Amino acid sequence: MNKVTKVGLTALATSLVATASYAGELSVSGGASLTYTGLDSRSDANPWGMGDSVKFNGSGDLDNGMTVSVYYELDGGTYDDYNLKLGMGDMGTLSFSGASSSGSGVDSVKDIVPKAYTPVYEAADEVGGAADNGLLDTSGNNQTGQWGYDVTAAGFDLSVSYNPKPAAAAAAETGYSVSYSGLMDGLTLVYGVFDDGDIAENDTMGVKYTMGNMTAAIQATNVDYEATTSTDQDATHMGISLAINDDLTVSAGRQEVEFDGVGEDEVNTGIQASYTMGSISLTAAINSVESAGGTANKDAEASIFVASFAF
Repeated sequence: MNKVTKVGLTALATSLVATASYAGELSVSGGASLTYTGLDSRSDANPWGMGDSVKFNGSGDLDNGMTVSVYYELDGGTYDDYNLKLGMGDMGTLSFSGASSSGSGVDSVKDIVPKAYTPVYEAADEVGGAADNGLLDTSGNNQTGQWGYDVTAAGFDLSVSYNPKPAAAAAAETGYSVSYSGLMDGLTLVYGVFDDGDIAENDTMGVKYTMGNMTAAIQATNVDYEATTSTDQDATHMGISLAINDDLTVSAGRQEVEFDGVGEDEVNTGIQASYTMGSISLTAAINSVESAGGTANKDAEASIFVASFAF
């Protein structure tokens, strides 16, 4: 039975590829970057590095008016982000994430705070581990093999993400989000929930307001683990960005994460700027963290500079 199913799916995939080659198109774009990351907590590390990325975007129209699009990113010699989307007009968009590129459900609202370059919790990553604390998906969110659905109805933007098997011994992960911008010009309200299988149940809500060239936002997030041995988190994240002109943007932000039963709060702050000259972008950030992960004196400061080239 498995063999027959596999043959059927292969035939369908071949048919879709043939259709796309007839009525679709594929574009390729790329970029390179030179980075400097100075960390006062890791003075022995080389601060210089280089990034590279090649992106493939393909799209095509179906006979019934629907659209199909595919995205691949080649980064460091590896396809690390890719997804497939089916556009169904007013009925919304159905998507499948091969790896790390969902954009639906959890990802659509987990961080709405404006920034000129990188989140303020960047410095905490260097001393606090791989997880970003105080976000809707701090407890998990495996995007490999994740389904997504996005639709606009009655002025609300609705989004769902679902991963039936995020890991071998894990239960399904489900995320929901809603955004509403019809209350007044420039104002957006968001709410999201994430059920991380049998690990945690999390929620977030936020407000973002844009007036002219200024955007400000504040967001509150709760991360509630089911295991009593895990530490729940309550976070408040706020920030403001200002577009000085068409090329220059500056921003400032602050995130405070309170850990249940822990005396110290993690506090992330940062100021950033970005400047664009044609295909060249220059970005800079000074981010700092106090008591990363709720541990006293676990502090760090990161000075980040990136020169990016698009082609």
